[in-house]
Amino acid sequence: MKIVFGGVLLLAVAMGIGRFAYTPMLPFMQESLNWTNSTAGYIALSNYVGYFIGALLCTFSFFRNKQLSIFIMIWISAISTLLLGFTENIMLIFIGRFVSGLTSAVIFIFTSQIILTYIQSIQKNGYAGYLYSGVGFGIVGSSILLMLFSPILDWNEIWRILGIASLIMGLIGYSIIRMLPIDSTKSKGKVNNTATIYWLYLAYFLEGLGYIITGTFIVNVAKNSSTIHFDSTLVWLIVGIAAIPSCFLLIRLAEQFGYSKVLSIVLLLQSIGIVLPALNVTNWSFIISAFLFGFTFMGITALANAIVKKINTSAIGTLTALYALGQIIGPAIAGILLDSKHFSSAFLFAGITVLTASLCVVFYSIRERRFNLNVR
Repeated sequence: MKIVFGGVLLLAVAMGIGRFAYTPMLPFMQESLNWTNSTAGYIALSNYVGYFIGALLCTFSFFRNKQLSIFIMIWISAISTLLLGFTENIMLIFIGRFVSGLTSAVIFIFTSQIILTYIQSIQKNGYAGYLYSGVGFGIVGSSILLMLFSPILDWNEIWRILGIASLIMGLIGYSIIRMLPIDSTKSKGKVNNTATIYWLYLAYFLEGLGYIITGTFIVNVAKNSSTIHFDSTLVWLIVGIAAIPSCFLLIRLAEQFGYSKVLSIVLLLQSIGIVLPALNVTNWSFIISAFLFGFTFMGITALANAIVKKINTSAIGTLTALYALGQIIGPAIAGILLDSKHFSSAFLFAGITVLTASLCVVFYSIRERRFNLNVR
């Protein structure tokens, strides 16, 4: 469990801060810097482009030593986060978010590969749920930090605190996982890789395209809605709280009922959560939406990675790259829709996209049974 805890800290840094701290920070930055929704979307886009490129570099084995790469990326990630605390220049912010995205992908992919391989070697597959809870912890931590300090600090100062926190947590996490012998972090080869995996690839691409619209704009929409009567940062806090136990619970359900079946249902639940605020703008619609989103988005990642790990041990990078490609497209579309129309059009688009992803997993499951793959 100590090794898994190191992975939890690294995912909290890579995803909870490097990827998703921007979401609750966005309303404060947008108000201070007078950004349009399109501008906010393009800044988010830079992070997702970086994430996509980082995933591609991992897929094509650009980085040879996974543990050393994680160590280097921890420092670069912390510096890129700190950069946002010392500038209001939009190009520097764009670059900072791009670099944060790239480092997040490398840390996430290599940590997942190392820890999942270790978990398989000790035959404790359920520990994967604990690993991905790190994202939820990162979101909760950054949300609480923002709620506590936003009344007395400006957004620049909060980014500085997040940068220092990410460096400390990242180095602690790295010091734990580096205790693993390098040989134990190497994948042990492949299982049969068939055309069925492409349905899963398509589903994960669509999930990236759809979920990231809510992941980028839900706090901003809540803050700017006249019918919402609570601190909008609470929405993101709920997302993080729901994310913490989700992977553990969903992995347990998948072990009992089948990974692809649970994955398709979870995608369906997420699509419902995404469209709720578009159908009814109330306090409860945002609270339920935030809970469903938090409970599903990392669970989907954990389930998809577990399935792919069994089919092809080296395919997590490819899966993540397709996910990131969807995320590149999503914020740009959403920013345009948010500027030109009511936010509901962006959320409806996102919900339909994720619903389509659920159907793709159903097709994957059918093909899976037809070819008698031993992946539940």
